[in-house]
Amino acid sequence: MRVTSNFILLLITTIILFSCKENNHSTELLNKAQAILETNPDQALRLVDSIENPKNLEKDAYMKYIVTYVGAKKETKADITTDTIIFEAQNYFSKKGDFPNLALASYYGGWVYYENNKLPKSLEAFMHGAYAADKSNNYLLAGRSFNNIGYIYFEQEILDSAIVNYKKALFYYDRVENIDQRKLKTLTNIGRSYEDCNKFDSAYFYFNKALDKSIEINNEEYQSFSLQNLGIVCYGLKDYDKAIEYLESALAMNITNEVESRKMHLVLLKSNNKKQDSKSAKKYADLVTASLPEVNYIHTIKEIYAALADYYQQIGDYKEALHYRDLEKEVTQQIKEDTEVAALLGADKNFHLTLKRQQIDQYKAQVCFWLIVGGVVFISILILSAFLFKLHKKDKKEIELQAQKYDNIKSQLISMGIESKAKEAEIASMLADEEDDEDE
Repeated sequence: MRVTSNFILLLITTIILFSCKENNHSTELLNKAQAILETNPDQALRLVDSIENPKNLEKDAYMKYIVTYVGAKKETKADITTDTIIFEAQNYFSKKGDFPNLALASYYGGWVYYENNKLPKSLEAFMHGAYAADKSNNYLLAGRSFNNIGYIYFEQEILDSAIVNYKKALFYYDRVENIDQRKLKTLTNIGRSYEDCNKFDSAYFYFNKALDKSIEINNEEYQSFSLQNLGIVCYGLKDYDKAIEYLESALAMNITNEVESRKMHLVLLKSNNKKQDSKSAKKYADLVTASLPEVNYIHTIKEIYAALADYYQQIGDYKEALHYRDLEKEVTQQIKEDTEVAALLGADKNFHLTLKRQQIDQYKAQVCFWLIVGGVVFISILILSAFLFKLHKKDKKEIELQAQKYDNIKSQLISMGIESKAKEAEIASMLADEEDDEDE
Protein backbone atom coordinates (compact mmCIF):
# COMPACT_ATOMS: atom_id res chain seq x y z
CA MET A 1 0.00 0.00 0.00
CA ARG A 2 2.85 2.36 0.89
CA VAL A 3 4.62 1.56 -2.42
CA THR A 4 1.44 2.48 -4.34
CA SER A 5 1.14 5.84 -2.52
CA ASN A 6 4.77 6.65 -3.27
CA PHE A 7 4.26 5.78 -6.94
CA ILE A 8 1.20 8.04 -7.21
CA LEU A 9 3.08 10.89 -5.51
CA LEU A 10 6.01 10.45 -7.88
CA LEU A 11 3.66 10.42 -10.89
CA ILE A 12 1.92 13.63 -9.77
CA THR A 13 5.26 15.35 -9.14
CA THR A 14 6.50 14.31 -12.59
CA ILE A 15 3.36 15.66 -14.28
CA ILE A 16 3.63 18.98 -12.41
CA LEU A 17 7.31 19.35 -13.25
CA PHE A 18 6.67 18.53 -16.92
CA SER A 19 3.78 20.99 -17.06
CA CYS A 20 5.89 23.75 -15.51
CA LYS A 21 8.71 23.05 -17.95
CA GLU A 22 6.29 23.14 -20.90
CA ASN A 23 4.73 26.42 -19.73
CA ASN A 24 8.16 27.98 -19.19
CA HIS A 25 9.19 26.97 -22.71
CA SER A 26 5.95 28.38 -24.18
CA THR A 27 6.38 31.62 -22.25
CA GLU A 28 9.94 31.92 -23.53
CA LEU A 29 8.76 31.47 -27.13
CA LEU A 30 6.01 34.04 -26.59
CA ASN A 31 8.43 36.62 -25.17
CA LYS A 32 10.77 36.17 -28.13
CA ALA A 33 7.86 36.55 -30.58
CA GLN A 34 6.66 39.73 -28.86
CA ALA A 35 10.13 41.25 -29.01
CA ILE A 36 10.43 40.86 -32.81
CA LEU A 37 6.78 41.36 -33.79
CA GLU A 38 7.42 44.59 -35.72
CA THR A 39 10.98 43.98 -36.89
CA ASN A 40 10.65 40.34 -37.98
CA PRO A 41 6.95 39.35 -38.12
CA ASP A 42 7.61 36.18 -40.17
CA GLN A 43 9.84 34.77 -37.44
CA ALA A 44 7.42 35.98 -34.75
CA LEU A 45 4.60 34.07 -36.45
CA ARG A 46 6.71 30.92 -36.61
CA LEU A 47 7.50 31.22 -32.90
CA VAL A 48 3.87 31.57 -31.80
CA ASP A 49 2.82 28.79 -34.17
CA SER A 50 5.33 26.50 -32.42
CA ILE A 51 3.62 26.99 -29.03
CA GLU A 52 1.71 23.80 -28.23
CA ASN A 53 -1.61 24.06 -26.41
CA PRO A 54 -1.59 27.87 -25.96
CA LYS A 55 -4.87 27.65 -24.02
CA ASN A 56 -2.95 25.90 -21.24
CA LEU A 57 -0.99 29.09 -20.62
CA GLU A 58 -1.92 31.32 -17.70
CA LYS A 59 -4.67 33.76 -18.68
CA ASP A 60 -2.41 36.80 -18.93
CA ALA A 61 0.09 34.93 -21.11
CA TYR A 62 -2.72 33.51 -23.27
CA MET A 63 -4.10 36.99 -23.94
CA LYS A 64 -0.61 38.17 -24.93
CA TYR A 65 -0.38 35.14 -27.19
CA ILE A 66 -3.62 36.18 -28.96
CA VAL A 67 -2.34 39.72 -29.55
CA THR A 68 1.04 38.52 -30.80
CA TYR A 69 -0.50 35.88 -33.07
CA VAL A 70 -3.00 38.26 -34.70
CA GLY A 71 -0.36 40.99 -34.89
CA ALA A 72 2.14 38.72 -36.61
CA LYS A 73 -0.50 37.65 -39.12
CA LYS A 74 -1.35 41.27 -39.88
CA GLU A 75 2.28 42.29 -40.26
CA THR A 76 2.86 39.40 -42.68
CA LYS A 77 -0.24 40.43 -44.66
CA ALA A 78 -2.12 37.22 -43.82
CA ASP A 79 -5.93 37.15 -43.66
CA ILE A 80 -7.16 38.30 -40.23
CA THR A 81 -10.87 38.77 -40.98
CA THR A 82 -11.87 35.84 -38.76
CA ASP A 83 -9.49 36.66 -35.86
CA THR A 84 -12.20 38.32 -33.76
CA ILE A 85 -10.71 36.69 -30.64
CA ILE A 86 -8.50 39.79 -30.50
CA PHE A 87 -11.46 41.64 -28.95
CA GLU A 88 -11.41 39.27 -25.97
CA ALA A 89 -7.79 40.26 -25.35
CA GLN A 90 -8.68 43.93 -25.81
CA ASN A 91 -11.43 43.73 -23.16
CA TYR A 92 -9.16 41.79 -20.80
CA PHE A 93 -6.31 44.30 -20.93
CA SER A 94 -8.78 47.21 -20.73
CA LYS A 95 -10.29 45.88 -17.48
CA LYS A 96 -6.83 45.17 -16.13
CA GLY A 97 -5.56 48.67 -17.00
CA ASP A 98 -2.57 47.18 -18.82
CA PHE A 99 -1.92 50.05 -21.27
CA PRO A 100 1.09 48.56 -23.16
CA ASN A 101 -0.81 45.40 -24.11
CA LEU A 102 -4.12 47.26 -24.52
CA ALA A 103 -2.44 49.51 -27.09
CA LEU A 104 -1.39 46.51 -29.21
CA ALA A 105 -4.73 44.70 -28.79
CA SER A 106 -6.68 47.82 -29.81
CA TYR A 107 -4.38 48.53 -32.76
CA TYR A 108 -4.71 45.05 -34.23
CA GLY A 109 -8.39 44.93 -33.26
CA GLY A 110 -8.80 48.07 -35.36
CA TRP A 111 -7.23 46.23 -38.31
CA VAL A 112 -9.60 43.25 -37.87
CA TYR A 113 -12.56 45.65 -38.01
CA TYR A 114 -11.03 47.43 -41.00
CA GLU A 115 -10.51 44.20 -42.94
CA ASN A 116 -14.18 43.38 -42.28
CA ASN A 117 -15.15 46.84 -43.61
CA LYS A 118 -16.50 48.00 -40.23
CA LEU A 119 -14.99 51.45 -40.42
CA PRO A 120 -16.69 53.11 -37.41
CA LYS A 121 -15.64 50.22 -35.14
CA SER A 122 -12.17 50.28 -36.68
CA LEU A 123 -11.87 54.01 -36.04
CA GLU A 124 -12.93 53.60 -32.41
CA ALA A 125 -10.44 50.77 -31.83
CA PHE A 126 -7.56 52.76 -33.33
CA MET A 127 -8.51 55.70 -31.08
CA HIS A 128 -8.32 53.47 -28.01
CA GLY A 129 -5.01 52.12 -29.30
CA ALA A 130 -3.57 55.63 -29.72
CA TYR A 131 -4.69 56.64 -26.22
CA ALA A 132 -3.24 53.50 -24.60
CA ALA A 133 -0.01 53.81 -26.62
CA ASP A 134 0.44 57.38 -25.44
CA LYS A 135 -0.17 56.30 -21.82
CA SER A 136 2.51 53.62 -22.14
CA ASN A 137 4.98 55.92 -23.99
CA ASN A 138 4.88 53.72 -27.09
CA TYR A 139 5.28 56.66 -29.46
CA LEU A 140 5.73 54.52 -32.57
CA LEU A 141 2.45 52.68 -32.02
CA ALA A 142 0.69 55.94 -31.16
CA GLY A 143 1.91 57.39 -34.45
CA ARG A 144 0.80 54.34 -36.42
CA SER A 145 -2.63 54.44 -34.75
CA PHE A 146 -3.16 58.13 -35.52
CA ASN A 147 -1.98 57.56 -39.09
CA ASN A 148 -4.64 54.88 -39.53
CA ILE A 149 -7.29 57.14 -37.98
CA GLY A 150 -6.29 59.84 -40.45
CA TYR A 151 -6.50 57.40 -43.34
CA ILE A 152 -10.03 56.28 -42.42
CA TYR A 153 -11.16 59.91 -42.31
CA PHE A 154 -9.34 60.53 -45.60
CA GLU A 155 -11.13 57.62 -47.25
CA GLN A 156 -14.48 59.05 -46.20
CA GLU A 157 -13.47 62.56 -47.31
CA ILE A 158 -13.60 64.03 -43.79
CA LEU A 159 -10.43 65.87 -44.63
CA ASP A 160 -10.09 68.27 -41.69
CA SER A 161 -10.14 65.33 -39.28
CA ALA A 162 -7.73 63.43 -41.53
CA ILE A 163 -5.23 66.31 -41.42
CA VAL A 164 -5.51 66.71 -37.63
CA ASN A 165 -4.79 63.02 -37.04
CA TYR A 166 -2.01 62.80 -39.63
CA LYS A 167 -0.30 65.69 -37.86
CA LYS A 168 -0.68 63.88 -34.53
CA ALA A 169 1.00 60.87 -36.13
CA LEU A 170 3.86 63.08 -37.31
CA PHE A 171 4.18 64.55 -33.78
CA TYR A 172 4.73 61.06 -32.32
CA TYR A 173 6.99 59.92 -35.18
CA ASP A 174 9.27 62.90 -34.49
CA ARG A 175 9.92 61.39 -31.03
CA VAL A 176 11.16 58.09 -32.50
CA GLU A 177 14.47 57.48 -34.25
CA ASN A 178 15.10 55.69 -37.55
CA ILE A 179 11.56 55.84 -38.98
CA ASP A 180 12.16 58.21 -41.89
CA GLN A 181 10.03 56.06 -44.18
CA ARG A 182 6.98 56.47 -41.94
CA LYS A 183 7.60 60.22 -41.69
CA LEU A 184 7.77 60.45 -45.48
CA LYS A 185 4.49 58.61 -45.80
CA THR A 186 2.77 60.84 -43.26
CA LEU A 187 4.10 64.05 -44.82
CA THR A 188 2.70 62.80 -48.10
CA ASN A 189 -0.64 61.92 -46.50
CA ILE A 190 -0.95 65.42 -45.06
CA GLY A 191 -0.17 66.89 -48.48
CA ARG A 192 -2.78 64.68 -50.16
CA SER A 193 -5.40 65.71 -47.61
CA TYR A 194 -4.71 69.40 -48.17
CA GLU A 195 -4.79 68.77 -51.89
CA ASP A 196 -8.20 67.09 -51.72
CA CYS A 197 -9.70 70.01 -49.81
CA ASN A 198 -8.19 72.39 -52.40
CA LYS A 199 -5.65 73.97 -50.05
CA PHE A 200 -2.95 73.67 -52.65
CA ASP A 201 -0.41 75.99 -51.05
CA SER A 202 -0.39 73.86 -47.89
CA ALA A 203 -0.24 70.69 -49.98
CA TYR A 204 2.71 72.09 -51.95
CA PHE A 205 4.51 72.87 -48.64
CA TYR A 206 4.18 69.29 -47.31
CA PHE A 207 5.00 67.63 -50.64
CA ASN A 208 8.13 69.77 -50.82
CA LYS A 209 9.07 68.67 -47.28
CA ALA A 210 8.60 65.06 -48.43
CA LEU A 211 10.81 65.69 -51.47
CA ASP A 212 13.55 67.25 -49.31
CA LYS A 213 13.40 64.36 -46.85
CA SER A 214 13.53 61.76 -49.67
CA ILE A 215 16.60 63.46 -51.15
CA GLU A 216 18.19 63.65 -47.68
CA ILE A 217 17.88 59.88 -47.11
CA ASN A 218 18.47 59.04 -50.80
CA ASN A 219 15.07 57.41 -51.29
CA GLU A 220 14.56 57.52 -55.08
CA GLU A 221 11.11 55.93 -54.88
CA TYR A 222 9.79 58.76 -52.74
CA GLN A 223 11.64 61.35 -54.82
CA SER A 224 9.65 60.18 -57.81
CA PHE A 225 6.45 60.03 -55.76
CA SER A 226 7.00 63.55 -54.40
CA LEU A 227 7.64 64.92 -57.89
CA GLN A 228 4.40 63.29 -58.98
CA ASN A 229 2.51 64.89 -56.08
CA LEU A 230 4.03 68.29 -56.75
CA GLY A 231 2.91 67.97 -60.37
CA ILE A 232 -0.64 67.23 -59.24
CA VAL A 233 -0.62 70.22 -56.86
CA CYS A 234 0.69 72.52 -59.59
CA TYR A 235 -2.26 71.37 -61.68
CA GLY A 236 -4.50 72.47 -58.78
CA LEU A 237 -2.65 75.81 -58.69
CA LYS A 238 -3.34 76.13 -62.45
CA ASP A 239 0.36 76.16 -63.25
CA TYR A 240 -0.05 73.56 -65.99
CA ASP A 241 3.42 73.94 -67.51
CA LYS A 242 5.02 73.33 -64.11
CA ALA A 243 2.67 70.40 -63.53
CA ILE A 244 3.73 68.78 -66.79
CA GLU A 245 7.41 69.40 -65.97
CA TYR A 246 7.15 67.71 -62.53
CA LEU A 247 5.17 64.75 -63.88
CA GLU A 248 7.46 64.12 -66.83
CA SER A 249 10.47 64.27 -64.44
CA ALA A 250 8.83 61.64 -62.26
CA LEU A 251 8.08 59.39 -65.24
CA ALA A 252 11.64 59.84 -66.53
CA MET A 253 12.99 58.25 -63.32
CA ASN A 254 11.29 55.07 -64.57
CA ILE A 255 10.78 53.59 -61.11
CA THR A 256 7.05 54.12 -60.60
CA ASN A 257 4.60 51.23 -60.57
CA GLU A 258 1.65 50.92 -62.93
CA VAL A 259 -0.80 52.48 -60.50
CA GLU A 260 1.29 55.63 -60.07
CA SER A 261 1.98 55.81 -63.79
CA ARG A 262 -1.76 55.71 -64.49
CA LYS A 263 -2.30 58.59 -62.04
CA MET A 264 0.37 60.67 -63.79
CA HIS A 265 -1.04 59.89 -67.24
CA LEU A 266 -4.42 61.11 -65.96
CA VAL A 267 -3.06 64.43 -64.66
CA LEU A 268 -1.02 64.93 -67.81
CA LEU A 269 -4.23 64.41 -69.80
CA LYS A 270 -6.05 66.94 -67.62
CA SER A 271 -3.16 69.45 -67.85
CA ASN A 272 -3.05 69.26 -71.64
CA ASN A 273 -6.85 69.57 -71.72
CA LYS A 274 -6.53 72.81 -69.75
CA LYS A 275 -3.87 74.04 -72.18
CA GLN A 276 -6.18 72.94 -75.03
CA ASP A 277 -3.28 70.99 -76.48
CA SER A 278 -5.34 68.15 -77.93
CA LYS A 279 -2.36 66.78 -79.89
CA SER A 280 -0.33 66.16 -76.68
CA ALA A 281 -3.51 65.13 -74.83
CA LYS A 282 -4.27 62.31 -77.32
CA LYS A 283 -1.27 60.26 -76.16
CA TYR A 284 -2.46 60.34 -72.56
CA ALA A 285 -6.15 59.89 -73.45
CA ASP A 286 -5.22 56.61 -75.18
CA LEU A 287 -3.09 55.47 -72.23
CA VAL A 288 -5.83 56.34 -69.71
CA THR A 289 -8.55 54.60 -71.71
CA ALA A 290 -6.43 51.46 -72.10
CA SER A 291 -5.77 51.27 -68.34
CA LEU A 292 -9.38 51.98 -67.28
CA PRO A 293 -10.35 48.29 -66.72
CA GLU A 294 -7.47 47.95 -64.22
CA VAL A 295 -8.53 50.90 -62.06
CA ASN A 296 -10.36 49.94 -58.85
CA TYR A 297 -10.38 53.14 -56.81
CA ILE A 298 -13.74 54.74 -57.41
CA HIS A 299 -12.55 58.34 -57.02
CA THR A 300 -9.87 57.80 -59.67
CA ILE A 301 -12.49 56.30 -61.99
CA LYS A 302 -14.61 59.42 -61.52
CA GLU A 303 -11.65 61.64 -62.46
CA ILE A 304 -10.89 59.53 -65.54
CA TYR A 305 -14.46 59.82 -66.80
CA ALA A 306 -14.39 63.61 -66.32
CA ALA A 307 -11.02 63.99 -68.11
CA LEU A 308 -12.09 61.85 -71.07
CA ALA A 309 -15.35 63.79 -71.34
CA ASP A 310 -13.37 67.05 -71.52
CA TYR A 311 -10.95 65.63 -74.09
CA TYR A 312 -13.65 64.34 -76.45
CA GLN A 313 -15.56 67.59 -76.13
CA GLN A 314 -12.44 69.52 -77.21
CA ILE A 315 -11.90 67.39 -80.29
CA GLY A 316 -15.59 67.66 -81.21
CA ASP A 317 -16.66 64.06 -80.49
CA TYR A 318 -19.77 65.02 -78.50
CA LYS A 319 -21.23 61.52 -78.47
CA GLU A 320 -18.22 60.14 -76.60
CA ALA A 321 -18.10 63.24 -74.42
CA LEU A 322 -21.74 62.73 -73.35
CA HIS A 323 -21.12 59.02 -72.73
CA TYR A 324 -18.26 59.71 -70.28
CA ARG A 325 -20.17 62.56 -68.63
CA ASP A 326 -23.05 60.17 -67.86
CA LEU A 327 -20.61 57.62 -66.43
CA GLU A 328 -19.11 60.33 -64.25
CA LYS A 329 -22.55 61.19 -62.81
CA GLU A 330 -23.27 57.53 -62.00
CA VAL A 331 -19.99 57.12 -60.13
CA THR A 332 -20.53 60.39 -58.24
CA GLN A 333 -23.90 59.11 -56.99
CA GLN A 334 -22.34 55.80 -55.93
CA ILE A 335 -19.66 57.63 -53.91
CA LYS A 336 -22.36 59.57 -52.04
CA GLU A 337 -24.23 56.38 -51.19
CA ASP A 338 -21.11 54.60 -49.92
CA THR A 339 -19.96 57.37 -47.61
CA GLU A 340 -20.26 56.57 -43.87
CA VAL A 341 -19.66 60.06 -42.51
CA ALA A 342 -22.42 59.95 -39.87
CA ALA A 343 -21.30 56.54 -38.59
CA LEU A 344 -17.68 57.66 -38.32
CA LEU A 345 -18.63 60.80 -36.42
CA GLY A 346 -20.70 58.58 -34.13
CA ALA A 347 -17.66 56.37 -33.52
CA ASP A 348 -15.60 59.47 -32.69
CA LYS A 349 -18.30 60.54 -30.23
CA ASN A 350 -18.49 57.04 -28.70
CA PHE A 351 -14.74 56.99 -28.13
CA HIS A 352 -14.70 60.31 -26.30
CA LEU A 353 -17.80 59.39 -24.27
CA THR A 354 -16.21 56.07 -23.29
CA LEU A 355 -12.99 57.85 -22.35
CA LYS A 356 -14.95 60.40 -20.29
CA ARG A 357 -16.87 57.62 -18.53
CA GLN A 358 -13.60 55.85 -17.70
CA GLN A 359 -12.19 59.07 -16.27
CA ILE A 360 -15.38 59.63 -14.21
CA ASP A 361 -15.23 56.04 -12.93
CA GLN A 362 -11.59 56.53 -11.95
CA TYR A 363 -12.50 59.78 -10.19
CA LYS A 364 -15.39 58.08 -8.35
CA ALA A 365 -13.10 55.23 -7.31
CA GLN A 366 -10.55 57.71 -5.97
CA VAL A 367 -13.25 59.66 -4.09
CA CYS A 368 -14.65 56.43 -2.61
CA PHE A 369 -11.15 55.35 -1.61
CA TRP A 370 -10.42 58.61 0.19
CA LEU A 371 -13.87 58.64 1.79
CA ILE A 372 -13.22 55.15 3.13
CA VAL A 373 -9.75 56.16 4.30
CA GLY A 374 -11.19 59.31 5.87
CA GLY A 375 -13.96 57.32 7.53
CA VAL A 376 -11.49 54.80 8.92
CA VAL A 377 -9.27 57.61 10.24
CA PHE A 378 -12.27 59.42 11.78
CA ILE A 379 -13.56 56.26 13.48
CA SER A 380 -10.05 55.46 14.67
CA ILE A 381 -9.75 58.94 16.19
CA LEU A 382 -13.13 58.52 17.92
CA ILE A 383 -12.13 55.14 19.31
CA LEU A 384 -8.75 56.47 20.42
CA SER A 385 -10.38 59.53 22.03
CA ALA A 386 -12.90 57.35 23.87
CA PHE A 387 -10.13 55.05 25.00
CA LEU A 388 -7.99 57.96 26.23
CA PHE A 389 -10.98 59.53 27.97
CA LYS A 390 -11.80 56.26 29.69
CA LEU A 391 -8.14 55.78 30.61
CA HIS A 392 -7.94 59.34 31.94
CA LYS A 393 -11.10 58.83 33.99
CA LYS A 394 -9.73 55.57 35.39
CA ASP A 395 -6.36 57.17 36.20
CA LYS A 396 -8.10 60.12 37.90
CA LYS A 397 -10.14 57.76 40.04
CA GLU A 398 -7.00 55.79 40.88
CA ILE A 399 -5.18 58.98 41.85
CA GLU A 400 -8.08 60.05 44.05
CA LEU A 401 -8.12 56.60 45.68
CA GLN A 402 -4.38 56.74 46.31
CA ALA A 403 -4.69 60.25 47.72
CA GLN A 404 -7.43 59.06 50.07
CA LYS A 405 -5.24 56.15 51.17
CA TYR A 406 -2.40 58.58 51.73
CA ASP A 407 -4.61 60.81 53.83
CA ASN A 408 -5.79 57.82 55.89
CA ILE A 409 -2.25 56.62 56.47
CA LYS A 410 -1.14 60.15 57.33
CA SER A 411 -3.99 60.44 59.83
CA GLN A 412 -3.10 57.09 61.32
CA LEU A 413 0.53 58.07 61.57
CA ILE A 414 -0.35 61.37 63.20
CA SER A 415 -2.69 59.59 65.59
CA MET A 416 0.00 57.02 66.34
CA GLY A 417 2.48 59.84 66.93
CA ILE A 418 0.19 61.55 69.50
CA GLU A 419 -0.43 58.27 71.30
CA SER A 420 3.30 57.58 71.33
CA LYS A 421 4.05 60.94 72.92
CA ALA A 422 1.35 60.38 75.56
CA LYS A 423 2.79 57.00 76.42
CA GLU A 424 6.29 58.43 76.60
CA ALA A 425 5.03 61.11 78.97
CA GLU A 426 3.25 58.53 81.09
CA ILE A 427 6.36 56.34 81.27
CA ALA A 428 8.48 59.32 82.15
CA SER A 429 6.04 60.28 84.91
CA MET A 430 6.08 56.74 86.32
CA LEU A 431 9.88 56.70 86.33
CA ALA A 432 9.94 60.04 88.13
CA ASP A 433 7.58 58.73 90.83
CA GLU A 434 9.81 55.71 91.40
CA GLU A 435 12.84 57.93 91.85
CA ASP A 436 11.01 60.01 94.48
CA ASP A 437 10.08 56.89 96.50
CA GLU A 438 13.67 55.78 96.56
CA ASP A 439 14.86 59.11 97.87
CA GLU A 440 12.49 58.91 100.76
